[in-house]
Amino acid sequence: MISHEKKFVFVHVPRTGGTALSNFLRPYCDEESLRFSPFVEEGNLHASMKNYVEYYGKEILDYTIFTIVRNPWERALSHLIHHNGGKFDRDEFRKYIFEPNNNGFWPHSHFHFFVKDNFGHEPYPDGRATVCISYPSQFSMQGMKFTQEHVYFPHFVRFENYVNDLSKIFNKLQIQYEIKDLQRKINSTSHEHYSRYYLDDEKDEIAEVCGLDLQLLGYTFKDERKT
Repeated sequence: MISHEKKFVFVHVPRTGGTALSNFLRPYCDEESLRFSPFVEEGNLHASMKNYVEYYGKEILDYTIFTIVRNPWERALSHLIHHNGGKFDRDEFRKYIFEPNNNGFWPHSHFHFFVKDNFGHEPYPDGRATVCISYPSQFSMQGMKFTQEHVYFPHFVRFENYVNDLSKIFNKLQIQYEIKDLQRKINSTSHEHYSRYYLDDEKDEIAEVCGLDLQLLGYTFKDERKT
């Protein structure tokens, strides 16, 4: 969602609690961004930052850009359960964890929505764009410089600190709000602690493909699995 009035871009990463926020922000937003995302397909409101820049120009990089982030293991579980009608299915979960693109899902990393040019991956020989699946952590100056060259870095609103983080952004943008408006959730899923659903190889897969998320956002796997 983009607002030229308030000069912000909200990039809605799926299963982070962004639906209620999107509804709240609608009165401020460009009408076109409410109907189309990435502006060529109706009904898909999860545009990437690259989509916005390509459509509106680099001038919007001066806007306040923000997104909601969530523990990657928790977000992946929520995504699968929501997609599966509120039920957990082991076989579907494994398909989603190990082959998200082959099963109609986005890659697991939040940074999939913030790459400038697919993280440096070359297109396929026939010209089709490749989809970056893994966003590894970086432990060298060269690697971090590469990341900075290929990724947009927004303001992060943490799912677990949603009201406080979002209040700061709204105060900066001079958007009036009531705390109760920020506490509303839509499309939430009900399940036990995420760690109780993961097998070890599934846990490790998320850690690998979301390495950059874990490094920069500080999330860890909090194990509450039954012994």
